[in-house]
Amino acid sequence: MCFALQDVEANTVRLKEHEQDVLVLEKIPSVSQGCNHGGSATQYKYTVMSGTPEKILEHFLENMRLDSILPESDSALDDFVLMHCVFMPNSQLCSLLMAQYPFTSGCKTTACTEQEKMDYALNNKRRVIRLVLQWVTVCGELLQEEEASMAFLENFYVSVSDDSRMIPALKEQLPELEKTVKQNSEEAKSSQKKHKVLLRQFSIGDERLQKRQPIRSNDEILFKVYCVDHTYTTIRVAVAASVKEVIAAVADKLGTGEDLILVKLSSSGEKVVLKPNEISVFTTLSQNGRLFFCPRDQFDSLSPLPEQEGPSAGSMGTFELMSSKDLAYQITIYDWEHFNCVHERELIYHTFGRPNFKKTTANLDLFLRRFNELQLWVVTEIALCSQLGKRVQLLKKFIKIAAHCREYKNLNAFFAIIMGLSNVAVSRLTQTWEKLPSKFKKFYSEFESLMASPLFLNHRAYRLTVAKLEPPIIPFMPLLIKDMTFTHEGNKTFIDNLVNFEKMRMIANTVRIVRYCRSQPFNSDASLANKNHQEVRSYIRQLNVIDNQRTLSQLSNRLEPRRS
Repeated sequence: MCFALQDVEANTVRLKEHEQDVLVLEKIPSVSQGCNHGGSATQYKYTVMSGTPEKILEHFLENMRLDSILPESDSALDDFVLMHCVFMPNSQLCSLLMAQYPFTSGCKTTACTEQEKMDYALNNKRRVIRLVLQWVTVCGELLQEEEASMAFLENFYVSVSDDSRMIPALKEQLPELEKTVKQNSEEAKSSQKKHKVLLRQFSIGDERLQKRQPIRSNDEILFKVYCVDHTYTTIRVAVAASVKEVIAAVADKLGTGEDLILVKLSSSGEKVVLKPNEISVFTTLSQNGRLFFCPRDQFDSLSPLPEQEGPSAGSMGTFELMSSKDLAYQITIYDWEHFNCVHERELIYHTFGRPNFKKTTANLDLFLRRFNELQLWVVTEIALCSQLGKRVQLLKKFIKIAAHCREYKNLNAFFAIIMGLSNVAVSRLTQTWEKLPSKFKKFYSEFESLMASPLFLNHRAYRLTVAKLEPPIIPFMPLLIKDMTFTHEGNKTFIDNLVNFEKMRMIANTVRIVRYCRSQPFNSDASLANKNHQEVRSYIRQLNVIDNQRTLSQLSNRLEPRRS
């Protein structure tokens, strides 16, 4: 038995079954419309606060408007399509959608005429079709990795096609559904045939010069895993492989039955033993980090490889003659490639924990890694420059590159460079900063003000800046991740065994910022497009950095020793 209770003061409606809440709605004013007596009547709408997964789905289907291409309620439906993976896996959603798509259905009252029953059934089918189309639009690339989801889409299309012979009104949506299902089926089969093998494209090598393509969970990777004596073995596993599967691949390659552990080892010597259920660990390494394996009793003997130290000389001689605008342009092209590969769902997987979904966040990991790389590039080049005059030139160069990145609306690179200049290994170089022309000091001060007291101002200045920009934009991704993490950690996912949909809505709003930033394509700068950028392009895509803060600080102290 199902019935509703309304709390008048709180404007809360509770749908109950067997005396238990199954759906909690909030009644809020919508638009005001004139009425016949010359006054105004307030219209209300109901937003989902919490509920069981099934009732939330039912609510969105029942309240979906079919009279507009872009109904007002689409944002609420989009919240569900984006976030359902947190509380309803695809297998459950597929089953529920098929159950919600009956051939015939009655109205909810016994007084319905046969025509009303048919109309109800028709509209119900149209709503399910619409939800499926939106689901595939948002998640199609990910669904292609799942045989069960693709089988559902093909079976669903057959059901709609069969029904359309008896219900002509369904033929309106059939061409779009057919095109969507056919396209995704073909792409799924094509990707299975290709089955990409990644030659560690996110680390070192010529493959970084190729245009970046999205990494999928079922792509495979060739990867070096090191042992205590710094020898290595190369394994081939899925990008989304768990630590347990990586260890099994290493043990199989070596023919050993020893109890091995997998360890992340940074250039500073920091060691982290990875848990067996962690997945896709290859892309979560620090800039110069490496994966090591060893028996547990050899853990203390692990030491970084010499190559992990990074460069011993700067590359100013290579890029000082390159135009700052050209450098910023090539940085932006490369960053856009990274950003454009990130699937919206990766933000959700990252926030709630990848092991919960068994999906990779490799594209997001590499984009965040790129931010760190640019930041460290700035610090490395300055820390390795022994001549005071050259260091001043470097400061000017990086400030100009940052300014051009801002012009290109590449806020990720802009903030990476400014944070690099703010790093203690650079900011403490008072003799260098004193020699910087006042014009550049003013520019830097203005740029730095956007970063001022982020914890207290909640990056208000940054948000105001973004609000004024039109897409395409490359956003400051660490801030978006911080926002989502803050929302996740500050709000329970379930309240009284019901999905906290208000939390889902808040996180979906942040994800939609990414969608907005990419809502327009990145077009080449006509004034730069015809120039030969091969040297600049190659340099920007193969930056070598020191990622050990202790080493960077030591180099800084040698350049300008502390004054006693």
